[in-house]
Amino acid sequence: MIAKIIDKQRLVVYDLTQFDIVSILHSGQVFRYFQAANGWLVLSGKHWAEIQVLPEQVEIICDDSAYFYQYFDLDTNYQSIKSELNFPKLRNAIQIGGRIRILRADFIETVVSFIISANNNIKRFTKTINQLCCQFGSPIANGQFAFPTLSQLTQLTVTDFQNLGCGYRAPYLVKAIQQLQTLDSQVLSSLPTASLRQTLIALAGVGPKVAACIMLFAFHRLEVVPVDTWIKKTLAQLSTDEQATILSGPYAGVAQQYIFYYLQYLHKENL
Repeated sequence: MIAKIIDKQRLVVYDLTQFDIVSILHSGQVFRYFQAANGWLVLSGKHWAEIQVLPEQVEIICDDSAYFYQYFDLDTNYQSIKSELNFPKLRNAIQIGGRIRILRADFIETVVSFIISANNNIKRFTKTINQLCCQFGSPIANGQFAFPTLSQLTQLTVTDFQNLGCGYRAPYLVKAIQQLQTLDSQVLSSLPTASLRQTLIALAGVGPKVAACIMLFAFHRLEVVPVDTWIKKTLAQLSTDEQATILSGPYAGVAQQYIFYYLQYLHKENL
């Protein structure tokens, strides 16, 4: 058993070989988190969770344990996935970052956040996203604010986004939010990957990389690889056969997360 819901506001992760909050939070999937006295505070949509790391388990105190059980993808056995990715070029990345899980994030928050993050540095866009929540989201516990709902986002103007520091992305965000009003995430989740990608790329400000991030983190398409600077760097280290084996399989998106964390966050030069 990886984890168990104890009650409506508490769940416990027992298998620490499959869960490490530090590597999860620093793997480029989530932008609203803060270090707290006893661990970490993680925000998703209108929900909050306090993550406490103990010697033999991780306790998650939250507003909705069922939500965070799904959010942290705790019904998936990543040991099995890692056995499928047991290639020589991936061994170091898996050994160090193999406790990362692919989050099941809110669709609207994922779209808006990754449009803001495009061609932006981490410090700047995380500040922008948090300011967006503080100024336009509803208050929740811990003195924090929810990510604005789609209804709240539709009230924002290009000037509002520019004042948040979104720059040239501001008109794209306003247009994308208008387009999101015509989409249903449940319907999108039933689309084949190719059709889903085409639908997402039609959103203003969403290119191939942002679309891939949305597919991986909001729709759990584990075969999808967001190709960024770090993945391009990795591809240069691999033979054609290795590229096909590692980055074109059913868990290519998981492999990408291990590689991203290993090279980008840990500042490693080679796999």
